[in-house]
Amino acid sequence: MDKPLAAPVLITPLSASTKLPPSAAYGQLVHCLADLPASPARTQLERLADALGVETGALAESEGARREAERRARRAAEKAERRRRREEDKRRAEQGEIEGLLEDDNDADADEDAGQDGDVEMGGEDGDEKMDDRGDVEYGDVVESDEDEPDNKDDEDDMSD
Repeated sequence: MDKPLAAPVLITPLSASTKLPPSAAYGQLVHCLADLPASPARTQLERLADALGVETGALAESEGARREAERRARRAAEKAERRRRREEDKRRAEQGEIEGLLEDDNDADADEDAGQDGDVEMGGEDGDEKMDDRGDVEYGDVVESDEDEPDNKDDEDDMSD
């Protein structure tokens, strides 16, 4: 446990490392940026490439400033678009809530009108059963004698005497 494990693959350099000049780094970055999707990392690499381009003379300073202004304008436009979409979604949600409240109010008015016809609503949701408010027995006739009731047994004993 105290000894480090041996590496399974030994990597040996083929030649001495060389320093990459800024012009070569700029060329590599410009080449790689063409294939990258839009992301914060790409924006950072574009800024690095612009700085290297200005440093090496491949880009004029005004070109680097123009590109940075374009990036800021693009980011501001995207931000404004997100804000517009968010406000639109919020407006739609509020409109939906208002319509839902109006529908609920209309349903409540319709329920009140239906309740004046002599029906009493049981439950409170649409589709629930209603019963007449005239005193009808809903579940059938009431049985006169119930075998489980103790007072019925006393009545039977009294009748047999």
